[in-house]
Amino acid sequence: MAGQRSRISRMAIINGEPLIKELDEFTPPEVKKTMQETRGGSFIPGEVMVGLEKLTAKFKVKGANQALLSAFGLSDGEMCQVNVKESHQDEDGNKFAIEYSVTGEITGVTESASKMGELPDHDLEMSVSAYKKTEAGKTIYEINRNAQILNLGKGDLMEEHRRNIGLA
Repeated sequence: MAGQRSRISRMAIINGEPLIKELDEFTPPEVKKTMQETRGGSFIPGEVMVGLEKLTAKFKVKGANQALLSAFGLSDGEMCQVNVKESHQDEDGNKFAIEYSVTGEITGVTESASKMGELPDHDLEMSVSAYKKTEAGKTIYEINRNAQILNLGKGDLMEEHRRNIGLA
């Protein structure tokens, strides 16, 4: 079995702006099920999934330029597209290509304190409407709120439901 992985290289494109050295941190959306308790006539309660929690993502960028920061001022309905590609390697020397595709609206920009001798950085927060993560081309997650797609790695859970209401 392969050992621990190490991130070797990473690059991003945020609304067409390529970032390699500037992307300091990337926090992909946390995929978390929303559960509701069930009981009915059962002596022992259970839980059933009723959806997903809201998806958000964060980025820390060193030396952000005006073109990148303008993503905060996008018009209503205009989405920001973020693609992050990473190359990982495990202890056995196996290499892995990880890709994240995140679509949504930038909801906040926080500028770091201004200090001489330090690089300026910005924290960008995003409300996510679509998220896809792949490893070596295989889907780990594909979630699209508007298209009603929910794939948690084992196929689209919403496919039959879309068909049942005439959306497929």
